[in-house]
This record gives sequence, structure tokens and C-alpha cells, in this order.
Amino acid sequence: MMCEKILKGRYVQIRSITENDAQFSVEIRQDKEKNKFLHTVEANIDKQIAWIKKQQNSEGDYFFIAEALDGKKIGTVGIYDIKEKTGHLGRLLMIGNPFQTFEAVLLSMEFAYNILGLEELYGDVHVDNTPSLNISEAVGMHFKEPEYDGELDRWVKYGIAYKSEFPKYKGEVEALIYRD
Repeated sequence: MMCEKILKGRYVQIRSITENDAQFSVEIRQDKEKNKFLHTVEANIDKQIAWIKKQQNSEGDYFFIAEALDGKKIGTVGIYDIKEKTGHLGRLLMIGNPFQTFEAVLLSMEFAYNILGLEELYGDVHVDNTPSLNISEAVGMHFKEPEYDGELDRWVKYGIAYKSEFPKYKGEVEALIYRD
């Protein structure tokens, strides 16, 4: 689905992905260091364009491009698998700095809670992906003990974040990233 708004913060803005972003989306997924905890995606622009077109029409699926305020593309984040009042927070792949990463996640969560009206966000993170685990915990994700995901052939931590707790965690993160 498409979000018609551009969601802006102090460091980044997020907007729905378009076909014009296919090259960036493929390139960022080919970065071996950044994607070592993700499933592989074929480096094929035409297939990515087809996927983007399909995603734009998929009910309950929002995929965002994160940009620095100067318009430079710095990552992706998504809210998807939306069912009733829950959704999956994921597709986070950033090449920006930590402040930009935190803000992109906060903006996507605000979108989920305040625009879509979701009450819970769940996610999964590879057990060895310490930066993503730290970011997820900082924004309020409560993780269970690691489980083996046979489909993806990896150990993951599954977690959940609650709208009711979001103001507390958002305030704590903002205090760290907005030091004026």
C-alpha cells in the first residue's frame, strides 16, 4: 500500500517506495555487511520493480524509503502483515548514522500506531544482529528467548512492542538523539 504523506523528523523522512527506488533497494540489499542477517534478494531491477508494484497494491503492507533531509536515500523500513490491530515492524536496512536509524524506526512506529491505529507491533531479529536487537529494545520491543526458524534456517528472537508503552520509549530515545 502507499502512504501519501512524507513523514518527517529532524534527521530523516520516510516515504512510500516507488519504482524509481528499485535500483537503491536492490543495491542496499547487495551490501554483504548490511544484509548478512537477511534473506538474499536477487540483484534484478526488473524483478524489484515488479515486487514494488505488487507491494503497492498489497493490503496491509507499507514499505518506506528513508532519506536524509537532503534527499539522499539511506535505508528502508516497513510495517506489513497487518491484521486487525497488529502489524510486523521490519525490513529495516539502513546505511545512515545511528540517529537517522533510530528516527526512521520511530517515524514508522508513529505511523503504525497513530495513523493506522495499530496497538501492537511484532518483529523478529537474528540472534547475532546486536545492533538491530539494541535498536528494537530501545524503542520498546520485548523479546522472548531465541527460537530456531526452520523456514529461514536461522535462530531469531521474536518480540512485541505495545502502543501503550510507545510514548515512554519514544521519549527515552528522543532524549538520546535530540541533544540540543
